[in-house]
Amino acid sequence: MTTTVTQAPGMFGPQWAQAVREAVDADPDEELRASKLPTYWEWIEKVRADYDATWVLSDAELPAALGGGPAHLLLEWQKGRCVRAAVVDAAAVAGADYVLAAPNEVWRELVGGANAGQLVMYRRIRLERGNVLRFFRGIYFVVEALDALGRVPARVD
Repeated sequence: MTTTVTQAPGMFGPQWAQAVREAVDADPDEELRASKLPTYWEWIEKVRADYDATWVLSDAELPAALGGGPAHLLLEWQKGRCVRAAVVDAAAVAGADYVLAAPNEVWRELVGGANAGQLVMYRRIRLERGNVLRFFRGIYFVVEALDALGRVPARVD
């Protein structure tokens, strides 16, 4: 069954957060694997195996129809698995290892199919807090997770 935009959960809502956790935690399907060199996926698997971090994806301007105001999605990683995804308040953001921020327009582009690597490379999604060197050591893993998030249907307004 195909999910229509009106049936999709609201972006930065609790049901969307759970769907994102499942998507970023899943292994890439065969079609996606075939789109990149096997050595790329080997590198991703190596980084993922020991990856422990907490990310917050932050949207400062969520539309009123989706709750309005700032919104924060927390993703907690343990040994390369996303064990928790939750919409959190500003107080929870302080404990995250990394905070990735973008305007609502950019998050909308991501869930609309934009390339996460380009959004990060052109600083449309910005690392606002966290150890820059450690973060970028695993950048392709991060990009693949953001791309997986982008494939999750979401109502954006």
